[in-house]
Parts: sequence; C-alpha cells; structure tokens
Amino acid sequence: MKHPVRQPNAADRSMRAALVPLAVASAISFVAGIAFSQAVGPSSSKGVVTKPLGSINLSAEIEALPGHQLRARVATIEPGGQIATHNHKGRPTMEYVLQGNVVEIRNGVEIPHGPGDMVVATNEVSHWWENRGAVPVILLPVDVFKP
Repeated sequence: MKHPVRQPNAADRSMRAALVPLAVASAISFVAGIAFSQAVGPSSSKGVVTKPLGSINLSAEIEALPGHQLRARVATIEPGGQIATHNHKGRPTMEYVLQGNVVEIRNGVEIPHGPGDMVVATNEVSHWWENRGAVPVILLPVDVFKP
C-alpha cells in the first residue's frame, strides 16, 4: 500500500527553522564545554612524590643564563594521581617515562605515553599528567629553570 507524501506546511517549516539553530547551538555548546574542560585541568597535584637527583648552576657554566639551573628529578605518580596544570614558559624540559602508562593533556589534547617515551616541553606547552593505570608512573624530568 502506497502512503501519500505529505508536503510540509508553513507550521512545519516554521518549527524546523526554529529547531535547526537550537540544535546547532546545543552542539557547539557541548563541544566547547568538552574543549574547555580539557583545557583547564587540575589546579593541584595529588598522589605525586618528586625527588631531586641533582642540579648544575648554569650561571657558572653559561654567561647567557644567569640565575638558571639544570636539574634532574624523579617524579612518581600513583594510580589515580595527577600533576597539576603548569606551563613551560622559560622552563624547557625533557621528561623520560621510566615506568607505567601516563596520559599527558597538552594544550587540551590527550597524548598517551609509556616506558621509553621522551616528552619534550618548550615555551608554548601548557599541560598536566594523569595516571589512569593500576601501577605507579615514574618520570625522569630534566629541565632548565630559574629558582
């Protein structure tokens, strides 16, 4: 049996015209909310222990870096732990993943890292770390910084 095709009337067109912008606005708000929540990150660290390994006073080594140090540390992030949002403006770093799987949220994008990965962060990087796994994550950060 063939069903007749009903042509949309003025009320149908009016309803559609009202719903389309609402649907678009809702989708944009949803995506923006996800992006915003991913871009802000935690304001404090939890489940993290950092141990200094050593440092070099770069002022005595390189005239162009007065007051700066080169330092190495070990950072352990327990399961469920996180390192708070921070940036690397004026503090470049290289972080070697020794153990575990960790998620770095860099400039709003999730990047998984595992043992043997070297993560480089320079001036434009703002990020945080999350251990979503069942074993502690151990990072070896080496950075230039000004205490």
